[in-house]
Amino acid sequence: MEEFVVDLRKLKDTDKQRAVTLEQKLFALNHTMPRTDEYMAAIKDIFGEHFGEGSYIVAPLSAVCAENMVIGKNVYINSNLLAMARGGITIEDDVQIAGNVSILSNNHDPYERQVLTCKPVLIKKAAWIGAGATILPGVTVGKHAIVGAGSVVTKDVPDYSLVVGNPAKVVKTLDEDKFEKALDPAVINSYVGSYNFQGGETGYFSMKPYGEGDSLAEIRFLAPEGAEKIECENGEAGWRLADGTELNISKGMFTRRLGDIIEPVIKDPREPGKMIAIAYEVTDGDMTLEAEWSFLDDF
Repeated sequence: MEEFVVDLRKLKDTDKQRAVTLEQKLFALNHTMPRTDEYMAAIKDIFGEHFGEGSYIVAPLSAVCAENMVIGKNVYINSNLLAMARGGITIEDDVQIAGNVSILSNNHDPYERQVLTCKPVLIKKAAWIGAGATILPGVTVGKHAIVGAGSVVTKDVPDYSLVVGNPAKVVKTLDEDKFEKALDPAVINSYVGSYNFQGGETGYFSMKPYGEGDSLAEIRFLAPEGAEKIECENGEAGWRLADGTELNISKGMFTRRLGDIIEPVIKDPREPGKMIAIAYEVTDGDMTLEAEWSFLDDF
């Protein structure tokens, strides 16, 4: 999408009604219980087919022209995102966006304030946008790049770069080889564990570490390849394997002391099986609070 100009005084009635409808949909999302079917439906109602599988947005969300946004797979967007998308915003797969980020694809003319200059914003695969950062119109953030917290990005960010400041400047080039090493199974297995079902079948779980030791923010369980979800008498998750064996797993498995930060991790697609459950647990000082647990229907 090329640069273009919009005169707000000349908007059609259909455009005005679309803006009102979006405002109402955002209100519905921001007042819906998170991590429920209703919450995900509210997100889909806003973005439709432009919201990729495995992606998640933490409310509240503010957006203008959300129909001009494309969000890829396995994207995580923390709370208070401001997305001014009249010029178009594309967020590719595996991007992480921290809280209180602003992504702006339009700006007011300095003299004709009702006239907008619109330029598309592109955030490439696996980029990480730090808390409180602002991305200005026309910017492309490169793949695996990092935008430091509070930065104001006025120019394109090269791939594998760390930028900080206002205006943001490159302060470091990340080691591309380390991203390639992360694909090595030995490295993957340092973050992904396995457990044995009855009969010797193997399942997997992935963990997102924070801090030191066993401090974890999330555990994701992966069922064996070909498993089918079934309902167990105790109300917990169960699976029927390809050979007909029926299994279930207790909510108490893999209990660990978890850190203060709750943030999703993305299941590595190179591991067998599919994600079947997410467990959260938070500590407040020395007190471990009750874990939140949700089983996924689309595993």
